[in-house]
Amino acid sequence: EDKVVRVSAWAARHMIDLDAEQNTDPELEEFPGAGAVAFYLWGIDPVHPEAAIAWFDAKAEEIRNEDLVRSRSVSVPSANLFRMENGVETRRVCVNDFELREAGDGAGMTFVGYGAVFNSDSQPLPFIERIQPGAFARSLRSRNEIKMFVNHDTTQVLASKRAGTLRLSEDSHGLRVEADLPDTTAGRDMAYLIKRGDVADMSFGFSVPSGGDSWSADGQTRELREVRLHEVSVVTGFPAYEATTASVRSLDTLAEATGIESDKLNAAIDALEKGETLSPDLAEVLDTAIGRLRSERDDVAASLALKQKQLDLLIARV
Repeated sequence: EDKVVRVSAWAARHMIDLDAEQNTDPELEEFPGAGAVAFYLWGIDPVHPEAAIAWFDAKAEEIRNEDLVRSRSVSVPSANLFRMENGVETRRVCVNDFELREAGDGAGMTFVGYGAVFNSDSQPLPFIERIQPGAFARSLRSRNEIKMFVNHDTTQVLASKRAGTLRLSEDSHGLRVEADLPDTTAGRDMAYLIKRGDVADMSFGFSVPSGGDSWSADGQTRELREVRLHEVSVVTGFPAYEATTASVRSLDTLAEATGIESDKLNAAIDALEKGETLSPDLAEVLDTAIGRLRSERDDVAASLALKQKQLDLLIARV
């Protein structure tokens, strides 16, 4: 367990090393550079690091969540922040105005959409996040491989930067994604779903190099000035910034700690995140959860997850 956590943390700190071409381009005589050798020794392929890093991050996250359960320290935001501090993060853009057209050579469909939008407030993560123009510039200039997947699934590849089937650029709106969809089951299915209007979301996986972000004094706002882009995905699930597996597990832990059914807690929290007016039943669920956490434990961390929800509850009632 200790080794898994250490690898996850090490990879997050050293992703910036992969900006150097000698660490990611096997065609160069200088490959593998010292940074690439270090990744290999930790068990990560520097040319295609995503799958291994995702595995280490997921396992490290499980270990930490188990520790949280053992210590009875319940915190939904903490589960999300563990993932953000130690690995690849994902963010999602909803209701994309996708464009789908016949490829010039008649070899399929060309897809156009936006993987990220600049100067736009995210939904609560629980903090608010904004991406600044130019945040992707360094990644786009590098020769690092970036791929387009379905739902961040590395086994469902739609296009790749190195093959020229994925073209990424920044404009005034955000990260523009143009891809030649393949004549595969995944490619044909995706084209069909986009044509029907069933799919309208994109997401991108990224890590933040040292100094690439800044936080407000109260920790409620994060500004991304530079990110290392790992991949982009067309997303078929819902909705934006929905609970990750880790936060779902934390929600179950919260339900156990408060004696409230997880489905009821999820419905109440989901209504708040969507900005909906709470019904009396849902409002009572959150009030009860907060009350039980306060009465049953003295530590601040135990009720921190619902403090922000309480504020949202007050706003929703106005």
